[in-house]
Amino acid sequence: MKVKTLFVEDESRGVQPYFRALEAKGFDCVLARNGDEAIDLLAKDHFELVLMDVMFPSGKNLGDSTPSTKSGLKFLEMIRQGQIKKEIANIDVIVLTAVLDAQIEAQIKKLGVAVYLKKPIAYQKVIEAFCKLKNVPL
Repeated sequence: MKVKTLFVEDESRGVQPYFRALEAKGFDCVLARNGDEAIDLLAKDHFELVLMDVMFPSGKNLGDSTPSTKSGLKFLEMIRQGQIKKEIANIDVIVLTAVLDAQIEAQIKKLGVAVYLKKPIAYQKVIEAFCKLKNVPL
């Protein structure tokens, strides 16, 4: 069975190597490049896992006034509060980011992410985090 996974990342070139490796292990990866795409995809489809950066273009659904440095935080809050779709309020979330703001990091961890990874990080560590979280053999 495929693990349907939403990647929220505005730098699409950076996720392609992850897609290939994860799809070979049974993950079905879909990319959203901004908040609008991410919210639309989560609302319309069934996902089991979200990987997100903290910083991406917010779009209208997150509020155009939301700075890109806080768009991930706002997106995660909407997920956890059931504002996108009630049945995904407890979806597994992996955060992979280079944002070094301790306050934002604390807020995101408080919202219950399954894994918090800081860039730069070894490629294999990211793959391991996915596999461990979903009990998929390496």
